[in-house]
Amino acid sequence: MKYKMAHLLRFALQCVSSVLFVLLLAKLSYPLGAEGPIYRWLARLDPWLLFSQLRWHYAVPSWGWLPLLMLVVTLFAGRVFCGWLCPFGALLELADKASRAIFKKRSVTCAKVLTALQPVRYYWLIVLAVVFLLGSNWVLFLTPFALFSHEIVRVLQGSFPWALIMIIVGTLFFSRLWCSIICPTGVLLSLIARKRYFRYQITGNCVHCEKCTSACSVSSAPEDSGVAKEWCLACGSCQQVCPTKAISWRRSSRQGTGSLMALNDELAATKSQSSRRQFFKGAVTVAVAIAFWEKTVGATKKFLRPPGALPESDFTAACNRCGRCIEVCPSKALWPMPIAAGLGNFETPYLIPRKAGCNLCMTCQAVCPTGAISQVFSLKEIQIGKANINKPRCLAWSEKTLCFLCGERCPVRAIAGDERHRPSVLLDKCVGCGSCENACPVDGEAAIQVLTI
Repeated sequence: MKYKMAHLLRFALQCVSSVLFVLLLAKLSYPLGAEGPIYRWLARLDPWLLFSQLRWHYAVPSWGWLPLLMLVVTLFAGRVFCGWLCPFGALLELADKASRAIFKKRSVTCAKVLTALQPVRYYWLIVLAVVFLLGSNWVLFLTPFALFSHEIVRVLQGSFPWALIMIIVGTLFFSRLWCSIICPTGVLLSLIARKRYFRYQITGNCVHCEKCTSACSVSSAPEDSGVAKEWCLACGSCQQVCPTKAISWRRSSRQGTGSLMALNDELAATKSQSSRRQFFKGAVTVAVAIAFWEKTVGATKKFLRPPGALPESDFTAACNRCGRCIEVCPSKALWPMPIAAGLGNFETPYLIPRKAGCNLCMTCQAVCPTGAISQVFSLKEIQIGKANINKPRCLAWSEKTLCFLCGERCPVRAIAGDERHRPSVLLDKCVGCGSCENACPVDGEAAIQVLTI
């Protein structure tokens, strides 16, 4: 009875987590309500966000206890976050169950694929760690809160959620491949869960029916070793389908099947030591090359960023591309950068003043989970760019027309007019919001443009 209650509790938590995440993001708008702080606190559950803060600020933030608590829970009970709380994981589990219902024989193939790929996960973790330490924040983009947020924002903005569709399709054919092998948070927690205190293990009369193996979505069932592997999601599916009730959730064994599993792991490690060394060297080399390339393409050109954004190279390395600033912007002045700008800038937010000017509401700062958009408390601290007038295109300068729309729209009064009402920019006051460029009546390219500084 208690196992059924645990199963129902897990199902309820997954539903609440996934539905609440989507609904709150759909509601994210100006003026910002409670959904902004809720999203920031949800993102802080992920240990990678804490590592990002340590990398840039060299100090534990005030909320650092939350991801540390998640690590402690993982040491105690395994990947509870992935199997019980992750909103993205809940969606992928739904896709996996649908696939299992449609393709009856798919579970055997999935188990073989996941088993064959298990050794890859920790080499992938090495690649992620090296890329992350060298300054790239693409690791955070792949974490569940950031990636799921990014794809929902794409849907809300009318764009195709290419990453979400690819991951769901992969789940339909290869079960929880993303959660088991690729997700940075899942792989990191798998490493921590190797030393977990409680786990599923065989404590009764196992008849080797392999039903637990078929039911497990990440190929971690205890049927072959007696103990569930470290990437177990603590979902209890193996326990529910066991016909002899031989699987129990209890304190980790230090003898018997546990020791046998450790011995088998040691023999396998010795057997493939040479190939693993070569793979490790290749992974590190690729990681260094990717990180260096991303840093280079991200730093070659400056772009107009949200108010309060870090310097360009730091911004591209800190932004996790979650898209929340784009969604919450009331004037729709922020847009995701196209792939043509380089992988280091791809999907990061930037300002297009000709489409809309920033109204300096600072809401983007309130929803940024990584600190890429830092909080500023005065307009004097904002340096998005500087406006520049192209006099041959300006109606007031070239055609002597009485046009002063740019000055009228400027929120900080950084545009002054002379005796003929011809505009000029007061650079010491200009914050680069782009309202002037957006207001310019000239067809095509505006006569006044905001340039990076």
